[in-house]
Amino acid sequence: MKSSRVLKAAGLILAAVVLGLMTVQGSYALWNAAVAQNAGTVQAADFNILVNEANMAHTPALSLDVRELNRGVPAITAVKLTNNTNVTAQSPLVLQPAVSVPVPGSLLNGNLTVHTAVVQGSATCDANLAYQAGTPVLPVLATGTTQTICFKVEVKQNTPANQLGTPINIPVNLSVAQLAPAA
Repeated sequence: MKSSRVLKAAGLILAAVVLGLMTVQGSYALWNAAVAQNAGTVQAADFNILVNEANMAHTPALSLDVRELNRGVPAITAVKLTNNTNVTAQSPLVLQPAVSVPVPGSLLNGNLTVHTAVVQGSATCDANLAYQAGTPVLPVLATGTTQTICFKVEVKQNTPANQLGTPINIPVNLSVAQLAPAA
């Protein structure tokens, strides 16, 4: 009987130890060490695209405000895009801008046409550029570079007089997408 009581006592002590270990929070490691770390710095890039020297995020919808359209005399206007991001990595942030203009024939009962051309940097737009109808294919825009989209808006020679002399607001959709870094 003595051994039965000793076994019960040993089992009770073992159960108490296991229960005590399960309720104690912390590490069961025999050796703990703490090492102080210096504070690190995390810097995020500022996705800053300038449209005519203004931040694209704070610019209202882009439109071509064309005034004084005359038959046979094109109106030339420009939109300047600058990739002004502050990326400090080895590979610069490369962007692909895209612009779309209204379909031909949708403005002034088909009497108005919009043609586009792209020049690098802040070059000026003039009537002698190679303008094309439709949506232009814009080159990529690397960090710190600028390109200018030139728009040539003109009315046909046979446009009725009642459609002339009114300012026209042409909506332009502009988007910018980040390209994957080159491998």
